[in-house]
Formats: sequence, C-alpha cells, structure tokens
Amino acid sequence: MKAMTQTLNALNAEQRRSQISGGHRLISQVRSKPFQLYRQREFASKSVAIDAKYWVDEVMPALAHAVSRAAAARVDAALGRARKQAKEYGVAKPGAAELVAEALFDGKWFKARKEHFGRAELRDQVLGMISAGLPVELVLPLFSRKPFSPVKNRGRAPDTAEIHSLARCAALAHTLNALSPTGAVFRVLADGRKYNRACRTPDNVVLDYQDSLRMWVRELGAESVLEICDYEDWVRSGIASAHWDQRASRYAEWVVDLERDYTPFFDETDPVPSLDEMTAASDVGSQLAFTFWSIATSTCYSRFHEDVSAGPDQMMDAYGHYITSLRRPLGEVAPRADIGFEVDHGELRREAFSAACRYVAISLADRDLNVLRTVTPDAVKLTIHGKPGELHFVTATSRDANMTAQHCTGGYDFENGEAKPTFRYLIEREAAGEVPVLVSGARHRVAADDRYRALARLEEGLQPIAYVTSTGPVLGDSLHHLLERADV
Repeated sequence: MKAMTQTLNALNAEQRRSQISGGHRLISQVRSKPFQLYRQREFASKSVAIDAKYWVDEVMPALAHAVSRAAAARVDAALGRARKQAKEYGVAKPGAAELVAEALFDGKWFKARKEHFGRAELRDQVLGMISAGLPVELVLPLFSRKPFSPVKNRGRAPDTAEIHSLARCAALAHTLNALSPTGAVFRVLADGRKYNRACRTPDNVVLDYQDSLRMWVRELGAESVLEICDYEDWVRSGIASAHWDQRASRYAEWVVDLERDYTPFFDETDPVPSLDEMTAASDVGSQLAFTFWSIATSTCYSRFHEDVSAGPDQMMDAYGHYITSLRRPLGEVAPRADIGFEVDHGELRREAFSAACRYVAISLADRDLNVLRTVTPDAVKLTIHGKPGELHFVTATSRDANMTAQHCTGGYDFENGEAKPTFRYLIEREAAGEVPVLVSGARHRVAADDRYRALARLEEGLQPIAYVTSTGPVLGDSLHHLLERADV
C-alpha cells in the first residue's frame, strides 16, 4: 500500500481528473436528425458488398504499405526537426534520444503543448530508457469497445475507424523503432473491461473487440512493435495482489462517496439545472456532470439490451427519442405510442447517472493510486485528451481530429483519386445518405484461415465495415489503389 500511495504525489490535480470524450455534439446531432437512421429495409436496399478475400489480399496490404510509407516520411521529418531544435535540447548534435523526442512532437500525430511536456523533459525520459538498454515504451489507454448505441454505430466489432487509428499507432511505433537503438514498443491499453464497471458492456463483447483489434494489427504488419493489451490483465500482472485488492477497495469507496454526495443533486425530471448545480458545487461534481452527458449515449441500458420483444427499428426509434429528449424536463417529453416500444426516460436517466458515478469512481481510483505509473514508471504516456505530463495523441485524421474510433463509425470519402478515411457518428452518415459496405464471404473461410476472423464478426452481425460516399471504388475493386496514398 505504501508504494502505491506514495506515487500519488507524482500526479498533479489536472492528471487526477477523470476524463471522458464529450457527448454534447452527438446529442445535438440526434436532436437535429432524430429519426434519420435507416430502417432495416432501407439499410438492406442501400448496402453494397465487398468480398472478404479482396479485403484481406488487397486492401490490408495497401494499408500496410501506407503505414510503412508514413513511417519513413516521419523518420525523415524527425531528423530534420531535431537538427533545428538542437539548442532547445542543449546539444550541438542531436542523438537518438533527441530524434525520438522530436518524433513525439510531430504535429502530424500530436497536439504538443510545451507547458504540458517540454522537449528536453521528454528527451530525458526517453534517454533513461535507452541508457538502460530498454526499448522506448509508449502506453495509450484507448479502444474500450464500440458501445450499444444505435446513433453511434451499427455493431460491436471494429470497423475502418479502428483500422485507420491502428494504422496511425503502427506508423508511430515503426518510426520510433527506427530511431531508437534499443527499439520501441507501443502498448495500447484497451480499457473496455476497466470501464464496463460503468457501462455494463458484457465481457465477451469487449474480448471479441480486442481480438479483432489484434487481428488488424497483425494484418498491418505491426505485431513486433504494437501490442493490444487488456488493461485489467496488464494491471493485474504488474502490481502486487495486495495493491490489486487496494484498488478494488478504493473503487468501492469512491462509488459509495459519489452516490452519497451527488445523487441528491441529480434530478432526472429536469437534468440540466441539476447537473449545472453539480458542476458549480465542486471539481468532482463537474467531472460527474460532464461524464453524464457523454456516457448517456454509451451505457448498455438494461431496457434496450435485455428486452428482445421489439424489432430493431422500434428499438432504434425509442433510443433516438430518448436521446432527443435527454436535455428536456420529463414533463415536456411527449409519449410516443407510435414507436411501439415503451421506455421509462426517468429510469434511463437514473441508470446513466449511476453509470457516470461508476465511471468517475474507477478513473479516480486508478489515478489516486497512480496505477499506470506503478506498472510502468518509465513509459511515455499518451492520451487522447492531453494533460500535463502526457502527450496528446490524435488517433483520427485531421478533419476528424476530435473523434475516437470506438465512439463512431468508419468510412471513406473519395476525393482527387484518394480514399480519405473518415470518422463520423452513424446518425451523421445515414442522415447524409452514405452507403453501407457489408462484408461477404468471411464466414465460410474463417475455419480454414483465421485471417478472416475479424471480418466474420462483421459479416455475422450485418455490421458495415465502412460507409462510403460513392460505391464505384468498392464495386470496381479499386479501393486498394486509392488507399495506397491514404493519409496515415
């Protein structure tokens, strides 16, 4: 216990804050386009198919080539910038540590803030690993799962959003591996089982999601430098059993404290003013309120998950009606008998707030005990939010820089002879009339070739691997040519 509690002082107040991606834009999208998701019949008629063998044999090798090309370009860029920044590092000639640090300041992949992490400070951290003969280690908590959220996605498996985020991770890992004399390893800490305490996503869904991620890493040719680690297994193997028990106890204490202190603030009949009051009450209250608006569109609600009496169209409409009405007083929410699937909005709001309490509790417990640094004290920590002492890694392309793969649906825009990866909410894609691309031919191949396992999950779930703005490259089998020049 002493070893873990002593590390608390190493975290500043901002680092100890729980953080979750914001949900306000999605709620606004649903309110403006509440029932523009495709009905099942429309979805079936609009969909086109892409052959699984073509995807494995042509598309993934093209992406792997794009990763290699991007890594080579970023190595050259790091060499050039390191020479220009030599004075800031306090050296006449940059060495390996300066080159690695400069790659981690690359504006292509990072939103660097010197007040959060200076160049020399980062160089010193990297130099410590290299001098000890260790590979330069990066850790990034990411890829929890695709939530049960009909406005975000049409399935639970990774699609092109995750594939292209992994491509960025792979390119960065290859870049650092080339620059460091001791090599590099990039560990993505897939935290779905950590946070299903809050969202209640079934473990089998999370584990299947992680397995598919590993399959895509392999297809990108990055297994030697990029690892997908289950966060809970990673922590369990990296701390003593007494510390593991302490973590569980601290989480339970936080849940009790948060529910006792903040549930009285929450009014499901009129959430906006009650959450505003919570925000004003304290920093933790502000975190809870922010988390509620995000987690409301990610919670695995028991009503939607357990009741199979309604059809998918009815459940989709009921979910859309719930999200549309989320910011309104319950007294102003008109019943929708025409939907044919009744839900208690007050009950769902209470369930979301309880999930928010559990989410903040596990985040604060791990930060209180500085769990990540206890497991790996030397690694460079990347996050998708960016806090002091951490590097803000952008996992999507520049046009969708604020999106994360697990909370959206992947796709492509075809412009100027290129396939541009896009990261958008499902409701945005279907409201714009984009075309779903379904996988065909994976299920009957997977028994003989496990390269098809990730694709088979998509096919079995009738989940698109992507949405596209034009079907020509898909139907004409030219997608792989366009992806050779894709931005990574």
